Amino acid sequence: MKLDSVITAIFFVCALVTTGVIVHREFFASPTGGPRAEQKPIFVKNWQADLAKGIHMGPADAPAQVLEFGDFECPFCATFQKDVKELRARYPTQVALTFVHFPLPMHRFAEPAARVAECAGDQGQFEAMYGLLFEQQDKFGLKPWSEFASEARVPDGAIFETCIKRTDPIPRVTEGKALGKELDVQGTPTVLINGWKLGRPPTPDELEHMVKAILSGKSPVGTN
Repeated sequence: MKLDSVITAIFFVCALVTTGVIVHREFFASPTGGPRAEQKPIFVKNWQADLAKGIHMGPADAPAQVLEFGDFECPFCATFQKDVKELRARYPTQVALTFVHFPLPMHRFAEPAARVAECAGDQGQFEAMYGLLFEQQDKFGLKPWSEFASEARVPDGAIFETCIKRTDPIPRVTEGKALGKELDVQGTPTVLINGWKLGRPPTPDELEHMVKAILSGKSPVGTN
């Protein structure tokens, strides 16, 4: 009886350790699947020009500009999307988001989902699809993309279907990958705020603190 209890305890501990390893591997994943090391914030020169390489959501003249390198199959990108959505609701004219495609090779549905988002964007529904894809990551491969389009209110389903069946490179994905390589992006989500590339995804409190700093005329990373 005691032996059974010991064996059960060992299996339980092994399960916890395995779960921890999986979570650590996912969060710190690099584009090649290796470990992702945390870095200090780095200022990116000419960062405003990089905003044109993604999809902009929010006021173009918002004082706080968040740029995210993201992957639609990345669970931590989904969490960050929720955090930014809530932040933008609190600061509708002060915060804007630019999403830059950076699908990771170990995620099977990341690049197809990027095409789905772009095809929705061709009909003016990128932001609606962007939110829906992150909210329903668990349905990738199980739910037809056409149903996503319907829920995101993409106007013309036939045009959308033709678009997602294309196999040529997606220009904005190609551009996003190139920009990520240039800026040494090591995983997703990688976040820049007003040109400062952060060493890790910020928590909601950290993100709001940075926005408040910007609105007070200070640097988001406390250099002023």
